[in-house]
Amino acid sequence: MGLEKIKEEILQKAAAGEKKILADAAIKAGEIKKKTAEKIKQLENDVEKKFDEEKTSLENKENSLANIESNKIIFETKKDIIENTYKEAFQKIKTMTKKEREQIIHALLEKAKKEITVKVVYANDTDAALIGNSLEIKKAEIDGGIICETEDGRVRVNHTFSEIFENLKEKIMQKTSKISFG
Repeated sequence: MGLEKIKEEILQKAAAGEKKILADAAIKAGEIKKKTAEKIKQLENDVEKKFDEEKTSLENKENSLANIESNKIIFETKKDIIENTYKEAFQKIKTMTKKEREQIIHALLEKAKKEITVKVVYANDTDAALIGNSLEIKKAEIDGGIICETEDGRVRVNHTFSEIFENLKEKIMQKTSKISFG
């Protein structure tokens, strides 16, 4: 019966070895499951973080576009107001009294004299009558104001009402644009 005892001993060692191998495998499987769960959790966190970043980025873009559109609408409204104000002011200049018009024409002439040596003045019929006889006056088809020229005709200074208003309107539009759009 010695053989039977050896057989039983071998079977016991095999069973013990099998239990150890299965226990080690169970431990390794548990570690793998734990690491896999951690990786899945990390991936979920990364995806959630990326989603939040993309969402925030998209919201920021939408807000920026809305702000730009809002600024554009405000700018266009201001532009319309400036245009209407310009037209009203230009109409008022056309209907001012003779005395007011004469003061403005003389002020424009003095301004031109500070810029160039004025020899010739271009003006419409109404304003030409207000200038006097000390300068050569030539008739011009302008809404009002004057264009002054040097004796040799090489330099002109445009102080017509339309030019003054256009320059003023342009400056106001630039300031408005700068305020509206930075």
